[in-house]
Parts: sequence; structure tokens; C-alpha cells
Amino acid sequence: MNTEKFLKQVAYLAPAPASLPGSQPPDCYYSKFDGSYVVMVGMESDVSYLADREITEELTHGVGFSPRDGKWYGWSHRAAYGFKIGSTCSKGDCHYRAKNETDEIEAAARFWSGDGHVDVKAEKIKDGLLRVSWTYDDTTPNKKLRGMTSGADWWYDPDNFGRGEWMAETMADAKQMARDFNAGVL
Repeated sequence: MNTEKFLKQVAYLAPAPASLPGSQPPDCYYSKFDGSYVVMVGMESDVSYLADREITEELTHGVGFSPRDGKWYGWSHRAAYGFKIGSTCSKGDCHYRAKNETDEIEAAARFWSGDGHVDVKAEKIKDGLLRVSWTYDDTTPNKKLRGMTSGADWWYDPDNFGRGEWMAETMADAKQMARDFNAGVL
């Protein structure tokens, strides 16, 4: 489906919210399903992947259904992926959400491991906050960082864990995977 036809089917045009005094932002397309932002006028090519996949049902900002594919899609400006019955979620996937605090600590350490980081450790500082630390290895491009220890804080919601590893058994499960994917690739 071409992008123009797609946008006519799923969105309406309206003025963009005023962002800066004196500026006139271009109009935007908003979802007919829930009024969420789809794309700014002049940037329509940014949603051509939605049109190509015919994601025309329950289109929200980052999640929608394609009747053609029979899949729920999640996306952001970084990536898009479709889910159906039988889709799986494993540790390391963009849509993986830890099932408990221990799993969250492991996920934080796994996220920071590799790519020049060694001796990665994650520890709970307080509810909702982990501290992750690592040492830069000898492959780190910035030679001044090699051998140095650094770290980052990892925030999580202790009252809102996910399912861990699981398989979509219903289309509602597939939709949840798409939502989790959207949240994971923001």
C-alpha cells in the first residue's frame, strides 16, 4: 500500500502543538484510532514501513495490527518487528521484560556486557534502582578509558515486572509482545 493511501485510511491531519513561541510547526498526522501522533507533514516517508506492512488496525504511536500479515507490530524510529501466535520472547530480545528483581539485575548486567565492557556487575541500590559497573577492555577505541572502571544507574519499576521468557499463545499475547517491543526500542 502506498504511504498516501495508508495515511488517508489510518490518520487525520491537524495542527501540531505549539512548541516554541513564535515558531509555526508543520501539521501532523494523528491516529484515527486513538489520536496519537503518527508523523509530521513532510516526513511521510518515515512511516512507509507501516504502509508496506499494511498496519491499518488499532494503530497507535508505536503499535498496530496488520490484517494482511495477521501480526501485531511494535516499532520506534530504531526498529520494527511483528508478532503472532507462536512468537517467543527470550532473554536478550528487545521485547524481553524481567519477571522479578533477580531477573532484572541479570538483565541489567547482560545489557552492559560486551562491546568493550568486562567484569560487569549489577547490584540493587534501593527499590527501583540498580547500579551497574564495568571495566573498559583493551578493545575500547578511546585508549584513555582502557582499564578504567565506570558505571551507570539502571532504573526499573519494582511493581511492574514482565513475563520473562514466554510464548504468545493468543493474539492478545502477540499484542503485548508488540507493546513490549515498542517500549524496549525507544
